[in-house]
Amino acid sequence: MTTKAIRFHSNTLSAVIHKPEPDIHPSPTIIFVHGFIGSKVGEHRMFVKAANYFSNKGFVCFRFDFSGCGESEGDYKDVTVSKQIDELKSAIHYVSQMKEVEINNIIMIGHSLGGALTALTSYQFPFIKDIILWSPVANPYVDITSITGKDAEQIAQINGYFDYKGFLLSKSFFNDLKSHQPLNTIQSFPGSVFVVHGTNDEDIPCQHAESYMQALNQVENQKIGCSFINGADHTFSDTKWEYELFNRSFDWLQLVKYERTPS
Repeated sequence: MTTKAIRFHSNTLSAVIHKPEPDIHPSPTIIFVHGFIGSKVGEHRMFVKAANYFSNKGFVCFRFDFSGCGESEGDYKDVTVSKQIDELKSAIHYVSQMKEVEINNIIMIGHSLGGALTALTSYQFPFIKDIILWSPVANPYVDITSITGKDAEQIAQINGYFDYKGFLLSKSFFNDLKSHQPLNTIQSFPGSVFVVHGTNDEDIPCQHAESYMQALNQVENQKIGCSFINGADHTFSDTKWEYELFNRSFDWLQLVKYERTPS
């Protein structure tokens, strides 16, 4: 496996590309989407380890920082979900132009708010066939304000910003959260969807996985799956939980690939 650091989106966003060895073109490709005040590294280096895992399975992996996060330019005070959707679209366009990428085999894996962003964006790209949601946010406004505390929005409305762990959240950030409904939008995605959630998630209720399943059950001929990792927290912060998370996600991709391949 080899890695390469790049910048895209007018040179403002930072990303790392993991390529499998041998480097056989084209290859199935995974775009990782981080969550609220996160980064392409992830808690306990989860995205780094995930990219290494999947690259060793033959996937090209692309992980990136939204603006105001990690090594990307910008400030979090300018962040909104709508802006992150635009940046995610830019990432998808960039990846789709890479010579290493099998254009009709691009997968998105989103964690937490990144799961919601994946649900809000993926349906617009017909070449994305599979998405995987790890501990996904289902109601951005309710879920994020439950993390920041209800007073956060009120303070932002009065002062312009709320300081959450060193990240400035604007009143525009909170207002914009209300306009996004991933449980509705994901019903427009025609590909396969797999949701993985920890049963002891302290930030995003594991019942959200069931909410996604209920929404997707309204779509005809939709290949969907759901898996719960017993005892796991929001970021799967134990090596045994990570191992289960990566393996169950890989097994799902192998299953849908097998079912999609003509006999």
